[in-house]
Amino acid sequence: MKKTEKYRQYVLGDFLDDNYFQDWIRKPDEEKNAFWEKWLQDNPDKKKEIGLAREILLNIDFKISRPDPLKVETSLNQALATIEGLEQKPARSRGLLIMARRWRVAAVLIPLLMITSLFFWWLKTPELRAIKTGYGKISRLVLPDSSVVVLNANSSVKYEKKWNRDAPRELWLNGEAFFDVKHLDSDHKIENHERFIVHTENTVVEVLGTSFDIRERRGRTEIALQKGAIHVLFSKAGRQPVIMKPGDILLVDSANVIHRTSNIEHALNASSWKEKKLVLSDPTLSEIFKYLEDTYGKSFILEDPDLARKRLNGPILIDSLDDALFVMSTALNISFTNEGDSIRVNFK
Repeated sequence: MKKTEKYRQYVLGDFLDDNYFQDWIRKPDEEKNAFWEKWLQDNPDKKKEIGLAREILLNIDFKISRPDPLKVETSLNQALATIEGLEQKPARSRGLLIMARRWRVAAVLIPLLMITSLFFWWLKTPELRAIKTGYGKISRLVLPDSSVVVLNANSSVKYEKKWNRDAPRELWLNGEAFFDVKHLDSDHKIENHERFIVHTENTVVEVLGTSFDIRERRGRTEIALQKGAIHVLFSKAGRQPVIMKPGDILLVDSANVIHRTSNIEHALNASSWKEKKLVLSDPTLSEIFKYLEDTYGKSFILEDPDLARKRLNGPILIDSLDDALFVMSTALNISFTNEGDSIRVNFK
């Protein structure tokens, strides 16, 4: 049970470091297969990270360099001369001796080549940085290019610690984040390093310099553009890309069904959580509770179905869960009963 709870908080790097997960990928058996199949059924939102971690572990291999044959022969002969002089021996004995020496040198050189190749492979492997926020916490990150990411509660992002001029600026998001991207293009000729790409479960969002909010929860991705331009691609084959303009809000579900609206005020409100406020457009209590569940890790139990349809206008302070519940209790005349990881909701 503890193991199951632990894995729910994992991001990609955690799975790669976990011994039990590594054993399942490399040495699967009936017990491990049963555990992970059941765990994935209970946590479908983790399928993408599990699949990527599995692919990485299965493709890790030693890369052996193959130097020029002439250099190999030269080095081999030099090693033979160093180990032992070329004594004058009968032709047959000398031939056997040289062959034996070659095998002795090869036994030293081959492991050395493998170790050297492994060292250079590690040098070339990108070093990823993974940041995860806890429930009710917000984190501000400054990226290698000075772009800023504000990471909402119960969210994670990963990216390479160093970005170079040969590759795009890329991040992988799980949860919700606000991006203020540094504009690098000055001549309208887009180079590879000037591209800024955010990967989510359902979309790939590419920008040049802009401000936008991405929320990926419960199999649905919501993108709200505040300024600049965004090019959105979709995971489902055949779906045409979308160019977003300021004020656009794009909703994409796991089946890549798209709903698009345009309202600059609503787009700006999408990132109101940065100021510890929740501003939704005429939301029902059901919508509000889903947001609070994702942010604070509590589940809400509604005693009366009519509660789900009640609406609350105006901003809700979310500096803490208690603040949000107090506002709703006062405005809607409802009561909350804390029951550990759950909160029971009823009319007063």
